[in-house]
Amino acid sequence: MKNLILLSLIFFTLTSCRKNPEPDLAEKFVGDYYGSKTDSIVVTTENWKIAKQDVNHVNVIFYFTNTYPNGDVTRSKYDIYIPDVTVSENNVLDFNNQFVFDQLEYSVIGKAYLINDIFDYDITITSEYNTSKLKNKIYRK
Repeated sequence: MKNLILLSLIFFTLTSCRKNPEPDLAEKFVGDYYGSKTDSIVVTTENWKIAKQDVNHVNVIFYFTNTYPNGDVTRSKYDIYIPDVTVSENNVLDFNNQFVFDQLEYSVIGKAYLINDIFDYDITITSEYNTSKLKNKIYRK
């Protein structure tokens, strides 16, 4: 009987001292986003899909579609998949990641700020051959 009481006390002590669960920072970012830019002749539309990985990380997939003045539309050959993007309490995605695209290794550095279902992002994607700076606002669908 003493053992049962002691065991119960230990159990209740351990369960009552349990740490508060970590807040889910990733859920607010989950969704589909789109945006477009126009240069002198081409309208480029981008689509992002953000999926929750855990409470502190999301996975980002995006692709581009170009629409030309003659009506032709081309879609990027591959979707770009960036895993393990860190999220923060102040509605920021912090890109500091590596990914493989079309058999090349890339790094992506930058930030995306979520304000009222609008992402305002500024990221740089680098491979051994080139560097692309991407900056735009995209909207939740």
